[in-house]
Parts: sequence; C-alpha cells; structure tokens
Amino acid sequence: MALRGLLILMLVLAMAQTGHAQDLVFSTSNRTVWIHSNFTGETITLFGNIEPDLAGQAPQGHYDIVVVIRGPVGDRVVRRKARQFGIMLNADYALFGQLPSYYRVLSSRPLETILTREAIAEMGFTVEAQASAALETTTGNVPMFENELIRLMEKASLFGTAERGVSFLSPTFFTARAALPSNVSSGLFLAQAFVVRDGEVVARNAQQFIVQKTGFERFLGDASRNQPLLYGLACVLLALVTGWFGGVLFRR
Repeated sequence: MALRGLLILMLVLAMAQTGHAQDLVFSTSNRTVWIHSNFTGETITLFGNIEPDLAGQAPQGHYDIVVVIRGPVGDRVVRRKARQFGIMLNADYALFGQLPSYYRVLSSRPLETILTREAIAEMGFTVEAQASAALETTTGNVPMFENELIRLMEKASLFGTAERGVSFLSPTFFTARAALPSNVSSGLFLAQAFVVRDGEVVARNAQQFIVQKTGFERFLGDASRNQPLLYGLACVLLALVTGWFGGVLFRR
C-alpha cells in the first residue's frame, strides 16, 4: 500500500508540473521559397501564439521568445594563406563538418537577459557554439579559425543574431522576420521557437520550410548532381562552341 501511495503521489506531482507548461502555436508565412534567375533574397515571416497550458490556464506574466533558424548542413574549410618561397600559398586550415549553411537567432530581448549563460551554452543558441561544435580538424589556432569562420559567414549574411528580432503584437502573439540572402543554399530549413519564462523554457515548437531552385537554375543544379558526366561534357562542349563563335566574330 505504501508503494502504491508513493506511485500515486509521483503521478500527481508529474501532472501538476506538466500543467504549468504552456503550449505554443508556431508557423511561417511561406512554406516554399523559390530561387529564380533574378533572385535577390527574400524575407520570411514567422509568427506564433502562446496557448493555455494542459490544465486550461491562460498564459499569465511576462514571456520571452527565442527563434532559431537553421539551413541545410554541409562541410566548410577555412584556410590561412602564408608567404612561402616569395608567393602566397595555403598554409593552415580548419575543417568544419555538418555546419548549418544558414543560422540566425532572433529574440525578444538579448539572450543574456533571458537565459543564464549555462542554459545558452547547453542549448547552443549562439553562432560561436555552432562553429565550435562543427570544428572537426585543424592544423592551426582554433579560436582564430572559429572567429574567421563566423566573420565570413556574417559577411555573407548567412549567420546573424537579432537581439530584438521578435516583437509581441499582444501579450501572447509574437512575430519575427528573417532575411534570406541571395546566396542562400537550397534545401530544407528548420525554424524553432522557444517560450521562456523566469529563465526556463516552458514551451517549444518547430516548423520546416523549403528553399528550392526553379526554372533553368534548378535544371542545372539537378543535372550537376544526378548526371555529373553528361553535365561536365555539356560544359566542355559549350565552352568550345563559345570559343569558336567568339573567334569567328573577332576575325570579321
């Protein structure tokens, strides 16, 4: 009987703790972003609403939102050039594996005022955490290569942080806007929203959207991946024809 009572007490406590967890509705304005020949970038809007908890209690108090957007992962190499034998050659390098091709963090306030440093590190929210986690091998100074990777990705508008990139339109309804640059990779993107209250994540949700090439660009991309031999021969043939045609024009 004592064991049964203990189990019932644990179940009640678990239900009570679960009842305080809020629910979250989260979505994106566009599930597919098309890349065409004159694509100059696009801004995607994300929005959500904090719903009542499992006990039906409406959200009360102050909440903060953190939105994280990740693009398709891939490998990137950062190299350092050095003068050797009087010319500049590649020297040390660092390989970053499974690095998000796009990573952006938007929050309703600066992260340090929403979460503790330990929680931020555990969740891996910062661009520094992404670079550190992706580093696989290096022949040089680790902090230098990580900082250089972040600098290059931020310069290309592929990494970024917006400390007040989330706005509340009501006490529970929020929205955020993220810019996708013209050089964004195609593929599956993941957008995650976290509801934070008193330094703890009380709800989360995620949505996916696709960045996809269309038209002739899509045909070239598919051909280069699926038919690399034919694609290479076509490129060589095109170069020969272009060179021959240019020679004919200049002779005239």
